[in-house]
Amino acid sequence: MKRHDLTRYGMAAILTTCLCLPAVWQTVAYPSVSDVWCYGMVAMLSIAASCASLRAQQWPRPHALDAIVLLWALYMACNYWFLSPYPATEDFREAEALCLAYAALRLAIPFCGKAFGQVWTAGLCLAGLYQTYTGIAQLAGWEPSHHYRYALTGTFFNPGPYAILVAIALAVAAAWLYNHKGAWTGLSRPDKVSRATVYALWAAGLPVLAATWSRTAWVALAVALAVMLWRGHRRMVLGGLAAAAILGACAYFMKQGSADGRLLMAIVAGKAWMAEWLTGHGLGGFAHAYGEAQAAFFAGHPDSPLLSVAGSPEYAFNGLAGVGVEQGLIGMACALTITSWTAFILVRKREVSACGYIALLVASMFSYPFALWPFRLWATGWAAYAVSLQAGTGMGTVWWKKAAGAVVAVSLAVPAAWWTAGTRTRVEAYREYRALSGIQDAAFVDDFRKNYNLLENRPEYLFTYGKALRELGRYNDSNATLRQGTLVSCDPMFHVMMGNNYLDLGAAREAETAYRKAFSLLPDRAYPLYRLMKLYEATGEGGKARDMARRIVAFRAKVDSPAVRKMKEEAEGLLRQTHTPKTHRKDKAL
Repeated sequence: MKRHDLTRYGMAAILTTCLCLPAVWQTVAYPSVSDVWCYGMVAMLSIAASCASLRAQQWPRPHALDAIVLLWALYMACNYWFLSPYPATEDFREAEALCLAYAALRLAIPFCGKAFGQVWTAGLCLAGLYQTYTGIAQLAGWEPSHHYRYALTGTFFNPGPYAILVAIALAVAAAWLYNHKGAWTGLSRPDKVSRATVYALWAAGLPVLAATWSRTAWVALAVALAVMLWRGHRRMVLGGLAAAAILGACAYFMKQGSADGRLLMAIVAGKAWMAEWLTGHGLGGFAHAYGEAQAAFFAGHPDSPLLSVAGSPEYAFNGLAGVGVEQGLIGMACALTITSWTAFILVRKREVSACGYIALLVASMFSYPFALWPFRLWATGWAAYAVSLQAGTGMGTVWWKKAAGAVVAVSLAVPAAWWTAGTRTRVEAYREYRALSGIQDAAFVDDFRKNYNLLENRPEYLFTYGKALRELGRYNDSNATLRQGTLVSCDPMFHVMMGNNYLDLGAAREAETAYRKAFSLLPDRAYPLYRLMKLYEATGEGGKARDMARRIVAFRAKVDSPAVRKMKEEAEGLLRQTHTPKTHRKDKAL
């Protein structure tokens, strides 16, 4: 291999490493060291792009998608600064960091040429192989799971995103095998090693994927394979789709609640989008907008069969719907154009990794991969690669063009490095909160307060801080913190605790409003009704208290528990007390 080719493959390996390392780190649902390193990977991509610019012999041509990415970045900045009333600093930083990563890759990938596609495919397969090994180790008991309810999570916090990553790797491996089918004889040693690795991934990955019980991952894998086989095996694909439809119907009845929950989320997210269809509700506003739309939906459909599957989601479970709710039609159009154009280019160019990208897009329609760093970096890598394939390179570069490209690339690393430092501070603040959250002592309220500006978008922190303030009797301060929590969460317990604070302040009407708001968000929970019953008892409104008691007795809880049974017993006791004859009560008192 020539020296120039070694340089190309070396640069491709650096870029692929930066993109794939987050996929093998532990990914959690709260600020952690992995977030710090992900910002660091963006800075590393920028530095690699500067080196590629200095060594490049040809300049990458501009492409229409480059302009759309720039437009989207500018729109998100305007949305954040001028429209969003929510604490969305971290959402904004992550989005802009991905745009910087795209720019760095657009400068570096053309230097690598075809080497990037080969190394990128290998990196995706190796990441999937590592995750498969981790899953097998967890099933065997060699490594701990990262969720108390599930034995299989890989390096993620639950089986959902783990199964999606395995499905993506299997799709890429299947495409590689399809393009390299043939006898083993005559193959070089590297080719034999590559084929054996891909076979091992499929042999180990399929059982692991089955063990996750993830229908989303199976659908994503099936669609990716159908796209791969469509050109040469259309009859087989159509037959497979028919069989998949039958299996899908069976899978629906196996986990009907989960499927109905996805349907409810799609309906409610659509209503939330229609409320602010052009510009959206603002970055970071999905949870609040979803909660308001869900309350309005059940107010108009109190007997809906979907009531039993309602919840308080943290993620949109549909990437496009999440963008639409927060960024409106403008952001959704940018996202849809970039993703569909990228998929079209990769499929048309018959890239091996195209199947993995198709699997990721399908999975994002039913889950939340684009809420997690590993998948967002992968999507950025695919988009930059596809645009580089179609745009190609232009005229040879002169020294000043190389220097300008290097300066631009290095400048991209400056905000990434700044955000890395800021994220490290935020992670340390969250560590302090987690260390104190288990200590039920109001004396630590000042320790909570000093990290407020860093953690104002974390619902769990705001709830714990609000509870600590309530225990100190600082009811107004508690409500201010809990009100902030309602901006980043649709959990009704924020409103319940606000109602408790209002009740202790003697503001009965405000307490009633808070309790009713909590019930409207999730009408399948009896606790807000119980708090209303106790409120009416305390204020001497016996008629309203009895009405609430009847509703509690007739209430069909989603999950029966000792707490629900106790509330029903108290409601039944109140009703029996009000129906006891007066003479009997007098005799009993004597």
